[in-house]
Amino acid sequence: MPDKLTEADSTSAPRDGQAERRFAPAQTAERGAADGAKKIAEPIFDVRDVHVYYGEHRAIRDVSLEIGRHEITALIGPSGCGKSTFIRCLNRMNDLIPAARVEGQIVYHDENLYDDRVDPVQVRKRIGMVFQKPNPFPKSIYDNVSFGPRCWA
Repeated sequence: MPDKLTEADSTSAPRDGQAERRFAPAQTAERGAADGAKKIAEPIFDVRDVHVYYGEHRAIRDVSLEIGRHEITALIGPSGCGKSTFIRCLNRMNDLIPAARVEGQIVYHDENLYDDRVDPVQVRKRIGMVFQKPNPFPKSIYDNVSFGPRCWA
């Protein structure tokens, strides 16, 4: 990984009211090696025993999976089952939700994203998220459109 994510302390934040769901354990896809032996793809994310709470309510429990380099991973389930809550854990967007708390480890390129030394802003710069509906900042249209280019200038 070119840049380290550690630089500043993080602040966590929680929220209320979703039904508790549990993801089934996923298997990491295997690729055939040149000699015919099976080899597990290099894990980019290694999620270990993740639980997400909104206040005292546990929204996600016991999620453990690996997401490998150059693999496509789909989270499929009914509305309200925790898919977006889990995805927000991968780039620390849950930190922005009052009352949300994430327990467990999410390791990205051998670095625990929830380590106190990891800067959540650096995490969000490196790990983007595409929302299913528009999610603008509470700013003008100009400020929203120009936000990305200004971050990379």
